[in-house]
Amino acid sequence: MEIQQTHRKINRPLVSLALVGALVSITPQQSHAAFFTTVIIPAIVGGIATGAAVGTVSGLLSWGLKQAEEANKTPDKPDKVWRIQAGRGFNNFPHKEYDLYKSLLSSKIDGGWDWGNAARHYWVKGGQWNKLEVDMKDAVGTYKLSGLINFTGGDLDVNMQKATLRLGQFNGNSFTSYKDSADRTTRVDFNAKNILIDNFLEINNRVGSGAGRKASSTVLTLQASEGITSSKNAEISLYDGATLNLASSSVKLMGNVWMGRLQYVGAYLAPSYSTINTSKVTGEVNFNHLTVGDHNAAQAGIIASNKTHIGTLDLWQSAGLNIIAPPEGGYKDKPKDKPSNTTQNNANNNQQNSAQNNNNTQVINPPNSAQKTEIQPTQVINGPFAGGKDTVVNINRINTNADGTIRVGGYKASLTTNAAHLHIGKGGINLSNQASGRSLLVENLTGNITVDGPLRVNNQVGGYALAGSNANFEFKAGTDTKNGTATFNNDISLGRFVNLKVDAHTANFKGIDTGNGGFNTLDFSGVTDKVNINKLITASTNVAIKNFNINELLVKTNGVSVGEYTHFSEDIGSQSRINTVRLETGTRSIFSGGVKFKSGEKLVIDEFYYSPWNYFDARNIKNVEITRKFASSTPENPWGTSKLMFNNLTLGQNAVMDYSQFSNLTIQGDFINNQGTINYLVRGGKVATLNVGNAAAMMFNNDIDSATGFYKPLIKINSAQDLIKNTEHVLLKAKIIGYGNVSTGTN
Repeated sequence: MEIQQTHRKINRPLVSLALVGALVSITPQQSHAAFFTTVIIPAIVGGIATGAAVGTVSGLLSWGLKQAEEANKTPDKPDKVWRIQAGRGFNNFPHKEYDLYKSLLSSKIDGGWDWGNAARHYWVKGGQWNKLEVDMKDAVGTYKLSGLINFTGGDLDVNMQKATLRLGQFNGNSFTSYKDSADRTTRVDFNAKNILIDNFLEINNRVGSGAGRKASSTVLTLQASEGITSSKNAEISLYDGATLNLASSSVKLMGNVWMGRLQYVGAYLAPSYSTINTSKVTGEVNFNHLTVGDHNAAQAGIIASNKTHIGTLDLWQSAGLNIIAPPEGGYKDKPKDKPSNTTQNNANNNQQNSAQNNNNTQVINPPNSAQKTEIQPTQVINGPFAGGKDTVVNINRINTNADGTIRVGGYKASLTTNAAHLHIGKGGINLSNQASGRSLLVENLTGNITVDGPLRVNNQVGGYALAGSNANFEFKAGTDTKNGTATFNNDISLGRFVNLKVDAHTANFKGIDTGNGGFNTLDFSGVTDKVNINKLITASTNVAIKNFNINELLVKTNGVSVGEYTHFSEDIGSQSRINTVRLETGTRSIFSGGVKFKSGEKLVIDEFYYSPWNYFDARNIKNVEITRKFASSTPENPWGTSKLMFNNLTLGQNAVMDYSQFSNLTIQGDFINNQGTINYLVRGGKVATLNVGNAAAMMFNNDIDSATGFYKPLIKINSAQDLIKNTEHVLLKAKIIGYGNVSTGTN
């Protein structure tokens, strides 16, 4: 039977819109592929299926459940097994190239026209319920397989471990199945020295347009002792129900690998499930380009080796990719159950019963000595596990793709792993946003997340969304361990209605800028230890954060209207610190802004610079301490007023506070000057009175200022000679004013 050898375009033309079906076992047929232990998938999904480690609502759980359904499914028993052995001559010429189909396969493969699908397809001689085993273990050279399109079963096992397999020279290949009442799985296994993929390769595609008979499930296993590679133009497509097993010392796939690809119109109505298993790759696995989803809610899983590298990851707006790294020490084979000696147990029971009878104990229902108790093997149910300490997932760039479909709440794409390290490179992340909003969740259940590149919306750094159609970035590190770190090494710029959420033990940011119009939410309330931000720029931003270190906070006015504050909407705790606060100058009173805090025990600020028409409301924080500088950023041009509000305020040791009528400072509780200096600025021949709602404490020491020879002052009056003479000037008002010498400990 001839196959399609004419040269064909690399990327097979398809009607792209979705498939439905069930994910299948990754357990290959038992001949040469037994290296894939049947314990891998049950171990992975045992805990997932219980919902114990769910990354997304429909992501890891859905994929895990589907995978669990057939995790232990054994290969279908064939009706007939055909065997072909490569005889003399095939082991003589290591540099010779052969046509694998013409040389060996064709005699036991039939083909014909499928009228229902209007396409040609191929099957094992006698029908899809048969199996073909090809023994080429001594063959050498290169064997090309090109144009075996729509191979619909049964099983095919080719053992050519000393030779090179080249898939797709003039044309691609596709291995698929027909859905019948038995839901048979097509299993195709190639074992070679090297495997090269030169053209398209499809797994579990529908024959023809796909409008006719459905595919069931297909497992393709590629094992190569030296390496598995694909060329840049060789696209590998996994349709719904497809599994690709890869085993080698290294895997390098330069062409696009597409998981959850669609084939027929209307298929987007249901999700798809597909798997790539690289757990038996001893070296690194490289995907140059990985695509998940095709206008459908595709759920894809990669059973990973220790190191997985992805150049570009494209996620459809509702798709989910789950990369599961091996535990410390790797996957272990399931121990064999020891058969129970039921005969001996019954004999012991009979002896006990006889002893009871001899002791005149009446036995109403004497045991049946012929009855046997059948003991079933112990079922081991595994929970979620952490990836080993050396497991790494590297992704240079993540893109989400979207269409204009409107849905209440929008759509969410997701990436989930359990690797020790999830690293997103300098390519960063691009979120395609549309009406009703789009979200991306990046989650490491048991490890850390590092992002080196920028966050983009619609391919723009600082790209914006529209009201009601927010764009949302969400990162979760150490969801299960509660000990993950999320680190962002690039400045983050978020346009209007673009939100960022981070859950972790510790979160580190280089810089965050939401000052391009505001109306953003920075939700770091899920960070349990510390949030560290080098520079935070806000304008009408909702900041949910506690226990933070911010090197610089710059608060802009968004130019909309009065009252559009930056709001720290969580209790900030007792361990929060800002090195420098800068309030940007507003334009006038109706275009003012500011920052306010919901609550907190303490906030420490090293330097505070305020400006006209900008406000700082910390009345709901119990204590604020300023340790170095408290001053206006525009002291020579005080044409507007600020409004600075505190509950209890402390001026730290050696700190300096400039004060004038333009400061507009309100202290509703206590004020402590702890060996700092209040520098009163004379304006119009007067000084403004510092009013304290409750008590004021002026703490000083006996230290001498070496420059002046005097004690260090608590109060200085700038340009005292300009004060109006013979007029009372009140510097401080409080219910109680106390003085304390910290050098002597006296009040």
